Amino acid sequence: MDAQRFDRLSRQVARQTDRRSMFKVVAVGVLAIAGVGALGHEAEAASGFNGDTCDLNSDCGDGLYCNGSSRGLLGGTLADFPVGPPGVSFPILTGRSGRCRYRNGCGGEGDLCNNNSDCCNGDNLYCPNNRCRKR
Repeated sequence: MDAQRFDRLSRQVARQTDRRSMFKVVAVGVLAIAGVGALGHEAEAASGFNGDTCDLNSDCGDGLYCNGSSRGLLGGTLADFPVGPPGVSFPILTGRSGRCRYRNGCGGEGDLCNNNSDCCNGDNLYCPNNRCRKR
């Protein structure tokens, strides 16, 4: 495309674009990014074991809670999603993911576990089939 043709095309687009149209384009873009962020969140939060990334307590398994997350001004839909320049985060806008942690520091009987060290040894528990059980 030559320079004159490009200039003509850009002038035509600029003349036809009003504030309302630009607002619609921006709104659709934000919703699309939020949808991508929500899809990534659903895929990431599937396991919910101790130390896994979470945004809500419901992202964590039985006996665990989400420690250190914040919702941000955008409601947490874009938590840990890159917004702005690379390497710069805006947790006040996007929120921040936390980590699943045991309420009592270790898994009690029936709590979700990944290995024997997740379960409370003082209660003589071990981790068969991803649940803390008595020996």
